[in-house]
Amino acid sequence: MPRFSPRSPLALLAITAAVALPIAGCGDSGGGGSADTDPADLVPASAAFYGEAVVSPDGDLKDAVESVAKKVLRTEDPGAEIIKKLDESFKDDDVNYKDDIEPWLGDKAGVAVTGIKRSGMELDFMIAVASKDNDKAQQLVDKEKDTVEQRYKDVDYRLDRKDDTAVGVVGDAVVVGTERAFRAAVDATEGDALSERKDFTDARDTAGDDGLGFIFVDPKRAIDLAASSGEAQAAQLAAVRDALLGSGVKSVGASLDVEDDALRIDAVAIGAKGGEPKGDAAKAAKAAPAGSWLALGIGDVGGTVKSAIGQLASAGGLGGVDPDTLLQQLQQQTGVDLEKDFLSWMGDATLFVRGTTMADLGGALVVQSKDAAASKRAVGVIRRLLRGAGQSVKPASGGAVDEGVEIQIPQAPSSIVIGTKGDQFVVAYGSGVVGDALSGSDRLGDSQPFKDAADALGGDVDPVFFLDLPQVVKLVEGFAGNDADFQKAKPTLDAFGPMGVGTKRDGDTVRFKAGVKVK
Repeated sequence: MPRFSPRSPLALLAITAAVALPIAGCGDSGGGGSADTDPADLVPASAAFYGEAVVSPDGDLKDAVESVAKKVLRTEDPGAEIIKKLDESFKDDDVNYKDDIEPWLGDKAGVAVTGIKRSGMELDFMIAVASKDNDKAQQLVDKEKDTVEQRYKDVDYRLDRKDDTAVGVVGDAVVVGTERAFRAAVDATEGDALSERKDFTDARDTAGDDGLGFIFVDPKRAIDLAASSGEAQAAQLAAVRDALLGSGVKSVGASLDVEDDALRIDAVAIGAKGGEPKGDAAKAAKAAPAGSWLALGIGDVGGTVKSAIGQLASAGGLGGVDPDTLLQQLQQQTGVDLEKDFLSWMGDATLFVRGTTMADLGGALVVQSKDAAASKRAVGVIRRLLRGAGQSVKPASGGAVDEGVEIQIPQAPSSIVIGTKGDQFVVAYGSGVVGDALSGSDRLGDSQPFKDAADALGGDVDPVFFLDLPQVVKLVEGFAGNDADFQKAKPTLDAFGPMGVGTKRDGDTVRFKAGVKVK
């Protein structure tokens, strides 16, 4: 991979783009330039990956970024702290933010992977940063050490032959990258830029381009890129390519949105085949017991697994072996008919974990049964398999299940219970977990942490995955104790509240959202 050096133009611009996010650029532009230059205008249309970030936010976005930065960095002036660290990293290069970067820094910076070098081991990449003052930007370029002057299509640039990194002003942007990628950026300004590709514009428009950042991936080109590197197994890539073609996905985009008290990623997969997902995963997630710090809802487990098996078969199987063959071998060796004994009756499922100490740690998988008699028979199948494997089992005690087995774990405070109650099938560990999982009272969906996670998603999609980060930090703290690294990270970890992930489908577009509250 390309080597990063504190003295290289790549490091200079990459650090600028990364750390300047909470800092609004100021000052008038002069000497040519355009602060609102779209970095995608300088990226070749063939790029497999592109990401951009607003490096000089203003208005509501600036206020939101500063609010979040204050909470995460635990300082009232995050901009000053970031500039201080930035200047420290440049102290040996006769560069400082106020004099050398702020005067020309525009609104956005973008990074793209444009290809693979001939060696097959390194990426061709480029970074483009909008410039509001090209004369000032050129002054910074001219400060680059250990470089030679080069020229391509009337564009002057400086080249570090050792690192194969080129930097120069192209149009109204400062561009840095491998020399081949730099030249591709120059070519893109003459036409056939990524910003002109329909797949790209569809992804950016659908995911949203008014947030702090955006990422675009062309799945097919990414696979072709991996294939050209020679590093990946040809058979595996072929299977992935076939699966991709079967899914119909043409492009993937994701935006990063910032609110005063939340961070949110809105990702979209465009061109996806198939219909609406079966079952109700969001309802299943809400059904976890209140107090759980992790919950995952899965819609129609049986149908989902059968669909996955079908897709695996279409993609060429697992290691070249057809899934049906594997299932037949499973039945011959164990007597288990996966479809009849399990998948046929499995509906929606809830997976949850709770507890912040080793003593009260517990969790369960609860599956709604479409056939109570069949799920009850499944307990007998599991009992037989466990005994066949030499595992000691006994009937479940306590009356929490109608039919079940209990497995003792050496030196563990609790045992594993597998059983059924009515139309519910459960696999649980922990004191009182079975009763709480099946009781139907005090559900997670009614709790404030879950509501906060849903709010972090923006209100138009419900969480199918929930994680209460404050409880997780408390659990980890019990194991980490006074570990120096953990104690150093804890103030930052404490800034985050509950998080959620949700999904919905709109025609051939599948949308995924992930959000986390910031305290």
